[in-house]
Amino acid sequence: MSGILLYLGLLIIGGIFSYRGWIHKAMLARIDRLQMACLFGLLFIMGMRIGMDDRVKEAFLKIGLHAVLFGVFTVVFSVLTVHLLLRLIGRKQVTK
Repeated sequence: MSGILLYLGLLIIGGIFSYRGWIHKAMLARIDRLQMACLFGLLFIMGMRIGMDDRVKEAFLKIGLHAVLFGVFTVVFSVLTVHLLLRLIGRKQVTK
């Protein structure tokens, strides 16, 4: 529970910094790259933890097909939802 509160607190602090203009515009371009690097690092560490867990390796064949189908459907329906929302809301409001 405390981990979730930490993440939520950091999210709120980042929102306040951005809202008040305390983050320089030039830094925003670098933030995108930093965010992607952190995301890739997180995915790498998660992959390592999953690979080291013997229970996951044993159950992989059982849950593998379900996990793949779930992942594919999640991606497809996420893309479709964003596409539909962009059409409903209008692209002019969403672009910078």
